[in-house]
Amino acid sequence: MSTFLQRLARKIKAPLGYGRPVDQAAVDGEYRSGAWAHFHQLPELPRQSIVVGYVSQQYPNPAILDVGCGSGRLAQLFQPHPFRRYLGVDLSPEGIKMARSLNLSGCEFTEGDFGTWRPAEKCDVIIFSECIGYADDPGAMVAAFLPWLEPGGMVVISHFRYGHCSAHWRRVEQHLQVFEAITVTNERGQAWDIKLLRPPASK
Repeated sequence: MSTFLQRLARKIKAPLGYGRPVDQAAVDGEYRSGAWAHFHQLPELPRQSIVVGYVSQQYPNPAILDVGCGSGRLAQLFQPHPFRRYLGVDLSPEGIKMARSLNLSGCEFTEGDFGTWRPAEKCDVIIFSECIGYADDPGAMVAAFLPWLEPGGMVVISHFRYGHCSAHWRRVEQHLQVFEAITVTNERGQAWDIKLLRPPASK
């Protein structure tokens, strides 16, 4: 498909809640350029702290899967809290290299495309932090991981408010039910919606 047709298809599909996939080379370049360094900076901390707090409140010693883990910032913030297993997966080898360089206790990081990669074991919590907008269909992508969620487990999604984010949420909520949600803002006026979700039968 030509570049023009790809742009046209995205323009048509975006209001319906479809995301915009990016390739590995582009993401690697962004990590090398420092474009994602802000995840380790103060303006991101409020929403990251909410994610960590929600998980720690719900589970005393969880097995956590962090999809789209990037350079490992959430795993770093989980260090003071008990967990029995932490697995982060990301498309970018550069991001994974940075995450591994943190030498975090109890954490494993692996390369994988969330469109095709699946874990070997079930977990209590699956986190999608700032990544569902990169899925062609955010709802289908999140739903594809549900067979790896333990009974009584939950999904945590943090999603920056931009573009067609409301439509992304509508697609996700076709497969999961929200049981807790909050909007976090910072001094720059940036806003994130953070939601805790479960499959309908588990609510």
